[in-house]
Amino acid sequence: MNITKRTIDILAILYIIIVLGLIFFNLEEFIALTVAFPLQMGFLKLGALATFGELVKIRRTTGKWDFRDWPLKFIVWGLFGVWFTWVFALFAAGTIAIIKKGLWLDLGSVFTAFSTSLFMNLLALYAWPMMLVHEYCNKVIEKKKLVSFVEFGEKLDKKTWFRFIPLTIVFFWLPAHTITFMLPEEFRVLMAALLSIALGFILTIKKK
Repeated sequence: MNITKRTIDILAILYIIIVLGLIFFNLEEFIALTVAFPLQMGFLKLGALATFGELVKIRRTTGKWDFRDWPLKFIVWGLFGVWFTWVFALFAAGTIAIIKKGLWLDLGSVFTAFSTSLFMNLLALYAWPMMLVHEYCNKVIEKKKLVSFVEFGEKLDKKTWFRFIPLTIVFFWLPAHTITFMLPEEFRVLMAALLSIALGFILTIKKK
């Protein structure tokens, strides 16, 4: 059966509506599961939403849907969800700790959220290496083999990774993660998954 791109577009919209609808209409259960199984839920959130975002990015960039290797991409994004769960907890607790020790300004919850994002994305340089690691994982999936770091580095788009991506960290990730750290802890990884979809659109604008 030949399924048109428009049909898949409609199915994709339905998919994201259904996933977000299930979360919204089962919010108490969602929170309870996130509290009880934070790493497993982190895996599922990023796997389900960030993989979708990557597929949308490919659709917008090439004009076609490409579902090849999506199970591997789901696993990679799921593992990143576990990574995000650790990192968000680490920096949130660390920021509060240095404020309590008098090593940083205590100007209220919004400034604390901004500070957490600042420490994570700029001072600790988390966002740029994280995106680079994901790019490497995608290259390994594409090549169906381990790629040497030399080969990977030689084929990187230098303008994208050393000019455009740093700009996204300052103008996208810094304010976006400020909002993320203003949310209750149970919603932060979910927010990261939704932000990955938004970033996919930003990167397609760069490619166009």
